[in-house]
Amino acid sequence: MAGDIFIFTGANDDSYDMFIAYMGSLPDGEYSPSMHHSQIIKKFIHPSFASHALIRSYKRSFNGFAAYLTEEEKQKLTRIDGVVSVFPCEKSQLQTIRSWDFMGISRSIE
Repeated sequence: MAGDIFIFTGANDDSYDMFIAYMGSLPDGEYSPSMHHSQIIKKFIHPSFASHALIRSYKRSFNGFAAYLTEEEKQKLTRIDGVVSVFPCEKSQLQTIRSWDFMGISRSIE
């Protein structure tokens, strides 16, 4: 299914937006973030859609995931034990494409 595009539409014209679920720091010991995040999603999204709703598992610098959710699903997610916060995924405006100039660093080595 790589490369497939899925358009989510709810039964009651629910609109899906991308949200990030923050779950704090990664636990010590044996832990599979991807598996845990998938299990959480399946608690409130039908299993046939859950694999498409989960967009990304964050497993290096923090514990969390990005998923397409309705507002109702987002509210359900906020009540799950271990979920610290759920917030919309926002696009950031590019600040610079010339970091060296922006920071005042010469590109030539003397």
